[in-house]
Amino acid sequence: MRPSWLPAFLLAVAPAAAAAQVEVVGPSFVALSVPDLPASERWYGSLFGLTRVFEGAAPDSSTQVVLLAGRGVRVELVWHRTARSLAALTGAPTAPDQVYGPAKIGFYVRDLDRVLAQLRAQRATIEGTWLTRPPHVAATDTLWTRNILVRDPAGTYVQFFEAR
Repeated sequence: MRPSWLPAFLLAVAPAAAAAQVEVVGPSFVALSVPDLPASERWYGSLFGLTRVFEGAAPDSSTQVVLLAGRGVRVELVWHRTARSLAALTGAPTAPDQVYGPAKIGFYVRDLDRVLAQLRAQRATIEGTWLTRPPHVAATDTLWTRNILVRDPAGTYVQFFEAR
């Protein structure tokens, strides 16, 4: 159900023109609950060259929403006053892929090597890189593609796949 303070539609915005951001191939949308709205907005905004196209808050400020958009990508960031991390809920550090629900988000990009360099320059937490086909993946496998797995400032896994 849509909160009454959130508009039913958002206007399209002009794409951001910046050569240093990740270039996503095809339309993408994700919505994430985050513990630090400004930090997440900086991370996604800088990485993809997105600009804020909407911000809103519940009348009692218990929930804040920022929508970032540009170049075929929309990232909705939601902060809830009472939201807690998986670790707080389970009482122990818990990886996102060890609970039901979204385990990660992904984007297809044009130049994976460039994305990796950008992530390293930003000192992103890189969890793994699969830049060469593993020996156990047959050369006839048409689904495998080079990819990188990182974590955003809130700990969400973000995977970048090289577009073919």
